[in-house]
Amino acid sequence: MKNNNDLRENLEFANKFFRNKNFDKAEKLYKKVIKKFPNNFDAYYFMASIKAQKNIFDEAKDYMEKAHSIKPNLPELNNNLGLVYLNLNEIEKSIKYFQKAISLNKNYLLAYTNLGMAYINLKKVKEAKENYLKALKIDPNNLLANYNYANLLKRLGDHENSETFYKKAIEINPNYLPSYNNIMDLYDKSNQNEKLHNLINKAEKIFKNHQVIKSFKAKLLYKNKNYKEVISLIENTEFLTEQIVQKQASYEVLAKSYDKVGVYDRAFKLFQVLNDIMDQGKDQNVDKSIYLKTTKDRLNFFSNPKISTWNPPEILDDRKDPLFLIGFPRSGTTLLDTILRSHPSIEVLEEIPIINRFIDHLYIKKGFTLEDLENIDPKLIKEMRDYYFNQIENYKKNKNKKITIDKMPLNIVHVGEILRFFPNAKFILCLRHPNDCVLSCFMQNFMLNHAMANFLNLDDSLKLYDLTMSLWKNYNNVFKIDFHITKYEDVISNFEKTIRDLLKFLNVKWSDNVTEFHKTAEKRGIINTPSYNQVNQPIYTNSMYRWKNYEKEFIKSNISLENWIKEFNY
Repeated sequence: MKNNNDLRENLEFANKFFRNKNFDKAEKLYKKVIKKFPNNFDAYYFMASIKAQKNIFDEAKDYMEKAHSIKPNLPELNNNLGLVYLNLNEIEKSIKYFQKAISLNKNYLLAYTNLGMAYINLKKVKEAKENYLKALKIDPNNLLANYNYANLLKRLGDHENSETFYKKAIEINPNYLPSYNNIMDLYDKSNQNEKLHNLINKAEKIFKNHQVIKSFKAKLLYKNKNYKEVISLIENTEFLTEQIVQKQASYEVLAKSYDKVGVYDRAFKLFQVLNDIMDQGKDQNVDKSIYLKTTKDRLNFFSNPKISTWNPPEILDDRKDPLFLIGFPRSGTTLLDTILRSHPSIEVLEEIPIINRFIDHLYIKKGFTLEDLENIDPKLIKEMRDYYFNQIENYKKNKNKKITIDKMPLNIVHVGEILRFFPNAKFILCLRHPNDCVLSCFMQNFMLNHAMANFLNLDDSLKLYDLTMSLWKNYNNVFKIDFHITKYEDVISNFEKTIRDLLKFLNVKWSDNVTEFHKTAEKRGIINTPSYNQVNQPIYTNSMYRWKNYEKEFIKSNISLENWIKEFNY
């Protein structure tokens, strides 16, 4: 009897501490219970909950599994165990427990929603969608079901329906900030500025001076060229540690606003602060040296003049080889993309990593090496061409367009591989003044990967430009490349001639649609490049030779692009 009283008393106090979020005291008592009563379900279950609250998911898993061994058929327990495995990125196990929860309770809405999240992690969009819709059928007014389904639709590019479900989530709970954050992001990225303005006004009444709302307000003020207001709004704003996304976005428009008002020293310092924040917060797997090695390996390999004597590859199909839009990042590729897609005969696939997947498939799945490029089995060439063209077909939205352009600037690094599988490929090379190009990369808030991590300081940006263009020069020394150069500055200063020359290279006739490209951009929805807030504007000239405002920063660097400035006639 005394043991039962001890158990009841310890659990009662532990549960009280747990409800009051005094987890340390609760944990001590639950451990005491477990030591004396090793099969007590409640102690294991609540210990698991405490560890999960503290984000210690390995320990949460152990306690939750023990609880599950005692009572395996509780829907809530199975759902929570699924969540623990989801946080541990053990997705298949999480799915098993979510499905078990649903088998125990066919109307378990939360388990359907969590199962949808798990499938998204596996990129199984169809299964995710099915489970979100099941959750919404059970309760059309459930906040998380509406919010998560809106996120999925946004990811799929169904922005109209995504907006509808975000609005529904806000209607269900007007105080749920993530709904506002994500629909504001949708409005911002798709340049629906009036809707963004109205939602900011509504959100400000609810969330007052919240940093998330300030961040989007700053973006909108910047778009409207109210640069001094951006500075006033953001300069003294303090961001919480977990608000790194908002801090990055706000510092970006703050730095750009100082640039616009001519306070260049302050602008440069803020861009460096922004890049330092990004560097500190980047995924630990991101490594700039990996991309540098990729570039250097090709630079060294394709410096061999004997490559020019290689026999041409044997092509077993009669499909027309692809057309690529390449260049260094921030060289005007997005502007050119927007102009070209305005033409009724041209479709542009916007920054889809098809060649990156092609390269991974070739080297990782097939065990290929650069040396193997000299003599490639025609069957492998056909297999890889099939792989590429199948990817292209999956992403094409209009099958009737005469021309499809694969636009990914840094495909320039893989021109050698491209030409050995697609010997008649054509390339549009975008150029911009090398210093402007590099400065713009340094100033851009890129999503970091191995390549973009090289733009976190000016020296690294200069170095990568030099390597990339040296590689391009090597390619031209050993291959006959069918390419056409389009300079950003020529598009700005001599639009019609520049675009006519490009269309001639593409073998399509002039269309007046290209002169109203900014109207096409307004209809595009979300634009997946850093230039999303610029392409819906007519031609402007203030980004030409911008580097001169920061000339002293270039002088400080021990890397000069003077040879490329001369090479490209700037």
